[in-house]
Amino acid sequence: MSGYKLYYFQGRGGAEKCRLAFAAAKIEYEDVRVPIEEWPKEKASGRPPFGQMPFIVTPEGKILAQSGTIMKYICKKGGSIHPSIHPSNCPSVRSLVRSSFFRLCPADSLDEATADMITDGVTDVFQQFSKILYEKDETKKEEIRKEFYGTTLPPRLEKFEALLKNRDEGKGFFLGEKLSYADITFFDFFNNFHSKGKEDVPGELEKFPLLVEHYKRVLNVPEIKEWVKKRPVSEF
Repeated sequence: MSGYKLYYFQGRGGAEKCRLAFAAAKIEYEDVRVPIEEWPKEKASGRPPFGQMPFIVTPEGKILAQSGTIMKYICKKGGSIHPSIHPSNCPSVRSLVRSSFFRLCPADSLDEATADMITDGVTDVFQQFSKILYEKDETKKEEIRKEFYGTTLPPRLEKFEALLKNRDEGKGFFLGEKLSYADITFFDFFNNFHSKGKEDVPGELEKFPLLVEHYKRVLNVPEIKEWVKKRPVSEF
């Protein structure tokens, strides 16, 4: 069997949180960057389930699409143990549940739901932000931009900071001491679309000190730091 293959255009875009997840999970994969002129042929092949990228091909030849689904799948694969081993019938494994085996995808169902809630919250913010990206009329674009950064984003960031503070007074990650896909999703939105892939802390976070430190904390995860430094520079 071959390894994982991630298909996307020649940029960060919607695939970047998947790449960050692969890095954090320490899973090797082939980063297939499809030139725009080759996309129509790939799309016509029928491989992309919804006719969109990103999508991945697993070592077993299965195909998954939708960036959030892919990211969570990667995090589960990078933080799993053999299904025959379960803490309820194997006391020696109980400590593993609290260890790095589950640092990317929580073992507790409520924690997993909380991580999903946060990622869905980021998706909601991105949907509002994307109106700026897709508006072609410059006057309307500026109006949407002012509304997003002046009215929409600040109260949302207050909510995210409050969620972060719920665990360890905001001194760790959204679920406490362990990095999860919720942290990757939040970091990617600001690093990808506001810092343009650079290591700089985006100005949009400056009034929210706990979120600033969270951004730095995720960036300084060694595997993520390494990927951010070496990934190809791109416009989007």
